[in-house]
Amino acid sequence: MPSRPLFSSRALFFFYNDPQQLNYGTFVRKRVLDIYVPFAVWTIIHMAVNRGLHPGSLDGWADLGLNLLTGKASSHLWYIIMLFQFYLLYPLFRSALLGVSRRFTLKMNVILLLVAGGLYVLVTAHITDIGSWMGQLHIPVWSDLFTTYADRNAFFYSFYFMLGAAAGMNQRVWKTWIRKARPFYWPLFFFLFGALLMKGIGEILTAQGAGITFYSLSLLRPWMAVFLICSIFVTYDVSVWICRHGGPVVNRLLSSLGLYSFGAYLMHLLTLRISYLADEAWFVAAPSWARILFSWGIGTMLAYAGARLISLLPFGKWLAGVPGGRSRRKRMTVKTAGTPADM
Repeated sequence: MPSRPLFSSRALFFFYNDPQQLNYGTFVRKRVLDIYVPFAVWTIIHMAVNRGLHPGSLDGWADLGLNLLTGKASSHLWYIIMLFQFYLLYPLFRSALLGVSRRFTLKMNVILLLVAGGLYVLVTAHITDIGSWMGQLHIPVWSDLFTTYADRNAFFYSFYFMLGAAAGMNQRVWKTWIRKARPFYWPLFFFLFGALLMKGIGEILTAQGAGITFYSLSLLRPWMAVFLICSIFVTYDVSVWICRHGGPVVNRLLSSLGLYSFGAYLMHLLTLRISYLADEAWFVAAPSWARILFSWGIGTMLAYAGARLISLLPFGKWLAGVPGGRSRRKRMTVKTAGTPADM
């Protein structure tokens, strides 16, 4: 599951490279072709594998349409639906954030961002209350966004987008604050990482009946929100260090992983299934932690390799989001050459 640091970096990219005039049609068309079309293809694949397709009935087509709109075909596809809401609403976010940034002083913008962060953490503590209130209104689609589909409602992830936008619009100030705040967010990150890890292990050890749910580790909880905010800063620090000291080989490797990560993400639950077969054949007697790491490693490598192979096909773009042949090589060269040494 893509983490919020990756989502926040998307907003940073948009606002750092923000044009004076936004061509909304071109902007959305590119995201539809590069992101939604591969998502739609893999939605069909996951539906076929998980529960079968039923094109011979109206209910079957209705089920397909619902999954294409909600990302319910597989547990990881919710993220694409959530992310796409920001693409569709980008002009509104852009206008609002640029307007606030230009209207107030730099100091006031920083204060507003801190207040927004505090309010966001507070909102995550009342997700259930918000859902109950919105559900009572019985507004078509809108009420569902805060109840059944609350986990993919862009509103509940908007602060991460704001944080990335703030970094993109004020790189110099961002780097200064990141440097000053390191003594605070690094210890907090490790503390929360340990606490959440122990909570997850505890849920595994005490799981009964239907199995493990990990509800306690939901992304829409206050301590998880604080952890994810800290992880954005930590990820930025680590990324800068790698760009400066990793060398060309490491940077090329990471650029390759990034290039194929979308396709790997779309198929990774299927490659995990393959890893389970190997796990059951060879690692049944191994400790649980070793089996988890083995499955994770095999699933990840298979997903990356699968995305690379698919991208070589003439229609690879529609499956992995990466153009094949000469276009793929050109894109790879641009990404590698464009790796920043100073962020």
